[in-house]
Amino acid sequence: MNKKTILLFLCCFTYLLPSPFGEGLGVRLFAVERTILLGPKTIGPGWKDNILLEARHFQNAKAGDIVTVYHDNAKRTAQGAFQDPQDWQGVAPEYGCFNIGGPFRMTLNDEILQKLRTRGCYIGGHDYRILRVTLTPGEEFVEKIVWRGPAKQMAPDWSVSAELPASCFKNLKLGDGLVIHASKVEPGAAAKIMDFTWNVLERATDGIPVGPDGCTYYINDDAPLLKLQLAGKGDNVAMRIGGKGYRLDKVGIVSFIGERSEDLTDVQCAPKEYKLQPGELFHGEKLFPNDWSGNLRLTAEPFQECTENDVMIFHYELLKDCPNPQMSFRENKGKWYDITGQQEPVWYQLDGNDVVLTFDAVSLDKVKTKGLVVTGLGFTLTRIELISAQ
Repeated sequence: MNKKTILLFLCCFTYLLPSPFGEGLGVRLFAVERTILLGPKTIGPGWKDNILLEARHFQNAKAGDIVTVYHDNAKRTAQGAFQDPQDWQGVAPEYGCFNIGGPFRMTLNDEILQKLRTRGCYIGGHDYRILRVTLTPGEEFVEKIVWRGPAKQMAPDWSVSAELPASCFKNLKLGDGLVIHASKVEPGAAAKIMDFTWNVLERATDGIPVGPDGCTYYINDDAPLLKLQLAGKGDNVAMRIGGKGYRLDKVGIVSFIGERSEDLTDVQCAPKEYKLQPGELFHGEKLFPNDWSGNLRLTAEPFQECTENDVMIFHYELLKDCPNPQMSFRENKGKWYDITGQQEPVWYQLDGNDVVLTFDAVSLDKVKTKGLVVTGLGFTLTRIELISAQ
């Protein structure tokens, strides 16, 4: 093989881009944004819906890689979460609960990766619909620092803010991310990104959870860009960054320089969604895996007209690799006490037949005031019916 052939071969697998390490062009191996989950998956009200990103997607991921959730049908108050199946807390404090507007993202670090490679993670929250989830190598995002201080220590009363001039944002475009670099981060730290009039850029920027190194806010529509442009040019103040419980050290703008692969060979598909029929409380494919991480929450609203001796029927399919599949019903509040009021949880041993729960005075009161949680392992829940005894 001669030198010309080798050069041609390399050109097929590499391309030239501005180097993140300095001026001029850099040569990188070709890498892309890869779809790992394909929706739709509705995340409804009440924090009751979620979907598990399987651990297999993260075996070759590395620190700095980015998970992106694309969605639609988001209500104004919609919130998202990346949760650890082990304890249902955020995989990191800043990912436990956050407001969402456009696509939202999680940047992987070594601690998060350890959890994801072992257990995967749940995407939850309320009031939006997942379209797809992607995993992108961190090197596909290139950052330029646009503000270097002086550093600002954010006060507990939200009274401190830093002023950023319009010149910082002259090259900002749709899809870019604003990176807040932070230190001295306290528990509960949050950032607030405002325009020059002291109003938040959008609802999602009013109290962004700040992690150990900071946080990133992505510009997903034209409205925030327009607000920044209205401030004028040059040294005019275009943005104020405030918050509490952290020190703002510098601000960068990160841009995506790659492209998305449309190869869906190894993609995880969301369970099929069904339109609920009269008498149905759930119809779908909700997995309850063998690690006890599965649950389904029902709010109290559907039970308000129920009476004693009404029944719930739970339809399911057994998993092949679980020796002792079980199902249990808890109150949807606090420590998930058993719906029967008994001190110890009641477990239904599953043999393939439907499980029937008949309301007595105690369980009826609990579902009317607190709702119901279905938990267990070793099955896929497919349908829940509510049938009146009258």
